[in-house]
Amino acid sequence: MVKADAYGHGLCEVAQAVEDIVDGYGVAVLEEGLSLRACGIKKPVLLLICPPDELIEAINHDLSVCIGNETQLAALENAVLDGIISADQAKIHIAVDTGMHRLGFDVDAMDVVLKRLCKIGISAEGVYSHLRVRSQKQIKAFDRACDIVRAYCPNALRHIASSHSAGCKTLRYDAVRVGLYAYEGAMRIESKVIAVRRVAAGEYVSYGSFKLSRDTNTAVVFGGYADGVQRENPSAVYIRGRECRVLGKVCMDMCVVDCGDFLPDIGEKVVLSDAEKIKRVSKMRRSVEYTAMTCWHGRIERIYEYDKGRSEVSLKKGDS
Repeated sequence: MVKADAYGHGLCEVAQAVEDIVDGYGVAVLEEGLSLRACGIKKPVLLLICPPDELIEAINHDLSVCIGNETQLAALENAVLDGIISADQAKIHIAVDTGMHRLGFDVDAMDVVLKRLCKIGISAEGVYSHLRVRSQKQIKAFDRACDIVRAYCPNALRHIASSHSAGCKTLRYDAVRVGLYAYEGAMRIESKVIAVRRVAAGEYVSYGSFKLSRDTNTAVVFGGYADGVQRENPSAVYIRGRECRVLGKVCMDMCVVDCGDFLPDIGEKVVLSDAEKIKRVSKMRRSVEYTAMTCWHGRIERIYEYDKGRSEVSLKKGDS
């Protein structure tokens, strides 16, 4: 899965780096699929979210399109019947709602859906669903849907497993949509110290009413909520390997951190997250690893170290 800019790691860079070891790619929106084709990706690309008015363009760019509602199905039928696209152009994966109630046809509707696709000459390329949790109820519903699809399209790929369920062999079916686990250990986020000072107990720090309870050394780190540093529940940063909590409110462009008994140098490296710290960072943010990976935006530059198998994301140096 390379949706959401490859989980914040860089869509085309990741896709090109792994092209020799994957069977295909998964994206969320048309723009992502078109970007992959534009950067030379030839392997299959599965488009998960495709509004009816984007179906024709997606199919014309050789994207495999997921459909899961009546409006999409009707638009597909009309495009084929009107001669806008040919049936053999359309690579369709049928989304099934097995209990998450997000996307997909009801299992009871599958027979009708397959009959309508077959009537216009389309053989489904695949059938898939998504697990809310690993429940037997969902799995049984998916198996029932797969049986219906394969009665019409014997070669349809079945896929339901993602990173968290890929460890269960019985859920791997014909394909696995690997997301989070593909990126574990690949990202390190760094910035720099842009100002330092010692602040006395009783003084206020940053916006709001945060007051120091003791004398301490502080550092101003470039990178604020415009860059992905969470304003509401900011995680600590790491300077010289030491955890430094954020003081006061995170600003748009920077944040102030507590360095305790040491005073870093201006220009010194600050680690906001890495392979070892991402779970703790996520916990401090009261969130999950997905958000800690995908939140970085704005004034960042990516540095790729392919020989070490990881990418680095750095905040650009700001003015103090």
